[in-house]
Amino acid sequence: MKTESQIRNELLSKASADDEFRSLLLANPAQAVKECYGVDVSSHFALNVYEETETEFHLVLPNESPISEEDLVAISGGAQQPYMPDGVGF
Repeated sequence: MKTESQIRNELLSKASADDEFRSLLLANPAQAVKECYGVDVSSHFALNVYEETETEFHLVLPNESPISEEDLVAISGGAQQPYMPDGVGF
């Protein structure tokens, strides 16, 4: 199973090497993840990608309750069902 850090590094590396993938990652992150890992990102899960500029810096604060290992497996494609974080349901 890949860690969040490994997934992030793989996406950053692919985006640095492939301009078309970088554009897709910025425009449609869920589709880019699907193309890279072959998994659908649940519509209940927001995936945001930002590009830093000379005048912008993005700081992401960690969640007070980190993603569980089970949720991480689901996000990275290890689950058989679409990913839905704890607390999200119908």
